[in-house]
Amino acid sequence: SVLDMCAAPGSKTFQLLEIIHRSNQPGSLPSGMVVANDVDVQRSNLLIHQMKRMCTANLIVTNHEAQNFPGCRLSKFHHRSSDVELTKDLSIDQLLFDRVLCDVPCSGDGTLRKAPDIWRKWNTGMGNGLHSLQIKIALRGMSLLKVGGRMVYSTCSMNPVENEAVVAEILQRCGDSVELLDVSDELPQLVRRPGLKKWKVRDKGLWLSSY
Repeated sequence: SVLDMCAAPGSKTFQLLEIIHRSNQPGSLPSGMVVANDVDVQRSNLLIHQMKRMCTANLIVTNHEAQNFPGCRLSKFHHRSSDVELTKDLSIDQLLFDRVLCDVPCSGDGTLRKAPDIWRKWNTGMGNGLHSLQIKIALRGMSLLKVGGRMVYSTCSMNPVENEAVVAEILQRCGDSVELLDVSDELPQLVRRPGLKKWKVRDKGLWLSSY
């Protein structure tokens, strides 16, 4: 099970569904599912429209604030192979996810080359204003993750306040319950560079070296 917390317009959700279907045996339906969430109603409608191309039953689309994404509970069903009977158990389990994609709202300054209109509204304080929301969304994603599961945190920004600073805050708050994974061996062709360990923050005309 995968949760895409800020899914619209749906390109990453589509890739997740492709992976679920690709990993299944030919001729059989996959048992996994993707829950794709977005806070914006119009963008959620766009997400649904995009996902129609996949023609899959393994998708649930929700419309919630990611930082307040509600807990989901599932009834247990048991299948008896002898008489093909489904019986419902009265016990209820909370749905936790094997994987969580946390592609949070951001300033988008990493997309300036393809979206030059961002320059007209961009300013140095945008990352500061989004930092708190990004942390809240990421922490909610962590709380919905199974033990041993993985969460990917991503943005379209190059601002360390929206990236390294958020990850550092998550690690500090969660302590030993989470760890940062090195996936170099799993993604050898991904171009990367080490993250920043210190950065300056401009706020109200001042430069702060610790944030």
